[in-house]
Amino acid sequence: MVSIEQELLVEETESSEDEEPQDIRYDIMPYPADYTVKGLYEKWRSEQLIIPDFQRNYVWSVTQASRLIESFLLGLPVPQVFLYRDRSDPKLTVIDGQQRIGTIARFYNGDFRLRGISSTWAGQTYEELVEYDRSMLDDATLRAIIIRQIQPDDDSSIYQIFHRLNTGGTQLNDMEIRRAISRGKANDFLSRLNENHNWRELIGMTERAARFRDLELILRVLALAENWRDYGRREHGGQSMKNFMDKYMDVLDKADSLKLEQLERRFTKACEMVCQELEERPFHLRQRLNLAALDAVMACSVELADSLNLGIGEAYADLLTDETFMNAVTYNTSHTLEVQQRFQLVHSAFSS
Repeated sequence: MVSIEQELLVEETESSEDEEPQDIRYDIMPYPADYTVKGLYEKWRSEQLIIPDFQRNYVWSVTQASRLIESFLLGLPVPQVFLYRDRSDPKLTVIDGQQRIGTIARFYNGDFRLRGISSTWAGQTYEELVEYDRSMLDDATLRAIIIRQIQPDDDSSIYQIFHRLNTGGTQLNDMEIRRAISRGKANDFLSRLNENHNWRELIGMTERAARFRDLELILRVLALAENWRDYGRREHGGQSMKNFMDKYMDVLDKADSLKLEQLERRFTKACEMVCQELEERPFHLRQRLNLAALDAVMACSVELADSLNLGIGEAYADLLTDETFMNAVTYNTSHTLEVQQRFQLVHSAFSS
């Protein structure tokens, strides 16, 4: 079921999440640390460095990698890297510099020979360098800026920092960033739910979406299922669906097995009931997938999974003729008023 071609066609009903107000102020403490190249390699080998895991994890060519190693050998400066230290883990997350650190690790592991350079080191591996050159490389330094968040009392700034530092080439979308910095169970959990055949039928896709948009929909549904009444509050990300989901990704990462089992059971039951009761492709209101209709129906169904009754198909059909509901799934759908309106309507309709 893996495809990098298929993508969700989503109806544009909400303002760009990047344009929503980002009014949370941070107290950040950055400080420099000069690591030797060998020291960084040892940190990587002992898994003290967390290098984010996503599709484009390492994309440098051998020539690009060789020029970096050559710069160290020549004593030329190399751009600094940014590392994030969270409050609960002594390990450091690489938020900018994974290509440089990945290159160092690969060269020390003997994964490539120096190519595309005109120096005497061309064609050599780390082990084939003369002892003097190996020492020069080992002792070369790479400056790291280590970032710690002081306030607010969480690690939410890592999403903002990662997004702003990773702007070259093909810019990562929000879900790719969440997956990149996730350290817990969230990625595997969401991927497992994404295989549910009823879920795939509801979103109208047989294969997994390119760039994880289908996973993002599940995250959105679960976040709203648990917290839709609190959407818009500052502690839940304010009036920003992006921030709201960022925070819930962290909740899933830290959740215990019992919570995840309960969520999976309710999600599975909700998908089965909605797929059984509603018409085919029920959230494609104008040929494309309407996120607001999907999040309200699916989140309320997950929330009410243990008491959901037959007849929700008729209730949903009635909602599609309700002007207030249709406005709430059509315009500014990530604004607090519209979120609360559509959820209250669906919750009431599905509870009766």
